[in-house]
Amino acid sequence: MALIIRQDGNLSESLELQLKSLKIGEENAYPLETGYSLMRIGNIYRDEIDRIKAINFYNRAIKKYEIAHFDEGIAAVFMNLGILYLSSNNIDSAAKYSQLAFERSKQVVIPLRLQSDIFLLLGNVQDRAKNTASALNYWKQGLQIAIQAKDTRTKTANYLTIAQFYNREHLYDSSIYYAEKGLVEAKRISFKRQILLANKLLAVGYESKNLSKAHYHLKEAQLVNEELYGPKQVQALQKIVFEEQELQRKIEADAIAYQNQLKQYSFLAGLGVLLVIAFLLYRNNQQKQKANILLNIQKEKVEQTLETLKSTQSQLIQKEKLASLGELTAGIAHEIQNPLNFVNNFSELSLELVSELLEERNKLYDERDEELEKELLNDLAQNQEKINLHGKRASSIVKGMLEHSRQSTGERTLTNINQLADEYLRLAYHGLRAKDNTFNADYELIRDEGLPRIEVVAQEIGRVLLNLINNAFYAVNERAKKGEADYQPKVTVTTNVAENWVEIRVSDNGIGMSEATKSKIFQPFFTTKPTGEGTGLGLSLAYDIVTKGHGGMIECESVEGEGTTFIVKLPIQNS
Repeated sequence: MALIIRQDGNLSESLELQLKSLKIGEENAYPLETGYSLMRIGNIYRDEIDRIKAINFYNRAIKKYEIAHFDEGIAAVFMNLGILYLSSNNIDSAAKYSQLAFERSKQVVIPLRLQSDIFLLLGNVQDRAKNTASALNYWKQGLQIAIQAKDTRTKTANYLTIAQFYNREHLYDSSIYYAEKGLVEAKRISFKRQILLANKLLAVGYESKNLSKAHYHLKEAQLVNEELYGPKQVQALQKIVFEEQELQRKIEADAIAYQNQLKQYSFLAGLGVLLVIAFLLYRNNQQKQKANILLNIQKEKVEQTLETLKSTQSQLIQKEKLASLGELTAGIAHEIQNPLNFVNNFSELSLELVSELLEERNKLYDERDEELEKELLNDLAQNQEKINLHGKRASSIVKGMLEHSRQSTGERTLTNINQLADEYLRLAYHGLRAKDNTFNADYELIRDEGLPRIEVVAQEIGRVLLNLINNAFYAVNERAKKGEADYQPKVTVTTNVAENWVEIRVSDNGIGMSEATKSKIFQPFFTTKPTGEGTGLGLSLAYDIVTKGHGGMIECESVEGEGTTFIVKLPIQNS
């Protein structure tokens, strides 16, 4: 009843009914029903009266839902908190709670209408963060879910949110289209706040196209606004709030009086107990001393244990921070070791040649072999050239790795994609080998030697490649664990030019993906890896870097049980 009346615009009566519902739930210790009432009271306070009180009611609702193990309700509260913070222009908190709602919704099967509401909120957060393309995508996903659910309220909200977006962008034809659909749905359930919003949008949309229609919708908006927010409504709502506050104050006063009475009784009882304890302590002083000594020993042990736990916790945190750095370091170390081995070998050979040359020089002039001296000098010179060459190679590796690991400045530079792919392919392989010495796989770079240099943010594209290559190695390793006969794990990176794109393909012959999994891989926080092995953000960030940051495309082809190919396309004409 409260929900229907609130939807019709009578907030005071709706709040009164919700408070009655809350009282029944609390008196009968119904956690689920109490949670419903608390959340819906929070919604009224959020939209109309007091956001601080709304947060208080939401937190109480979460506690009740946790008692009832009701994940759907917790997701709904997180979503409403996101709406509250978004209306206060607190984007960070709104983003936090929208993601919490999204994550919670993935843990259980929730109604389609709630899924639609969560996508609507995600879109609103992205819109406020100026990511309009992402926002529109979330809104349209939410609309499709609402249509599928045949839920009039969520359809109304989605239609009007999209209409507001187009109205703000001055795309009035699109705004009118969605606003009229929203108005039809809102009237179907007498959802007056949404009827008001739809009429306002249509009045603005028709202003430059059809003045009579604009005037009609403006007049309709004024009538509904009077019904919703006229003096009578405001006074009635304030009266209910005041009465509730007075009731709460009376309850608190009664509780304080009761507590004071209890304190008096407790004082008298405590005084009697203290007298008895004093008498017992007097008689048992020796036992007390022994007990104190034992307590001190136990206290010291507890303190030592706490210090050990703090130290262990600090070490675990530091280990976690260094884990990813260790993988990269292992790859870099392997890359540097090869040229260093050459430097060491040629240095030893040079020392032997110098020794032979000195022996030859110490001979009498007529015993010297000039041809041998020339040969030794030539060998010595060649060795020095090789030492120089491999020293420069080691220096180049260090310089390249430092360039790709330092914080990105966001500036685009002409980049050799072949070289970038080669570095990150080897780096990913040796990093995984360092992490798991049982890991083994073939890898190959098939490069297009005619590939042009293109302007990209090298560090960001490097992160994309590292993520895709690491995922490929993970997939082949998972398939290798199955023990298939004659299976040879392999990852292949291919570069080529296709029309106006530089194309990078990362292919593996691993476990592959189902169509259902493939449709979700670019969603934030979606992962198929076990808990603790993946955040679910890698492919989402890679998608944003390629599409939003560089105006490119990223696609996925996969056959379950056979393998996967990711295709990254970067434009040449923007370079």
